[in-house]
Amino acid sequence: MSRVDYFQIEKEIQTVLQADTDLAGVKVLIEEELTFAESNIVLVELDRRDAPEDMQSISAGQRTRYLLALSLWCWGFGYEREKAMENRDDLLGKVEVALLQHRAAAPGNAFGGLVAAFWLQGGDFENRRTTDSDQFLSGAQIEVICDVTATSV
Repeated sequence: MSRVDYFQIEKEIQTVLQADTDLAGVKVLIEEELTFAESNIVLVELDRRDAPEDMQSISAGQRTRYLLALSLWCWGFGYEREKAMENRDDLLGKVEVALLQHRAAAPGNAFGGLVAAFWLQGGDFENRRTTDSDQFLSGAQIEVICDVTATSV
């Protein structure tokens, strides 16, 4: 039985981001509590999965296609609000470019062959001051939608 390995997809995304030289020194965490620090962080989280009826084939009894939604939160830190937002925007751009380059290099075989296709679909922004220090925290979400299939054969 072929199942969708959700955690492995998260690990593959982490590997892609950690291998990108533009993201050297950036922490890439999977499903962890956000820790406040002076460095930038990308947090990978699973959000949801959907199985749209119009994507199911006649062999739906043996296979199900899912659209898996993940959030990649890009967190920038700074002792000034503007610096945190600049760090966020820089990190957001670098992560988007790394994902787009991966998609171009592995068409139809993304994230270790676990994903047939993926695309970026917007996201939210968040700004706040950390409670345990004088730092500012600025985040931007990249919603990544992955086309994955589970089969019984």
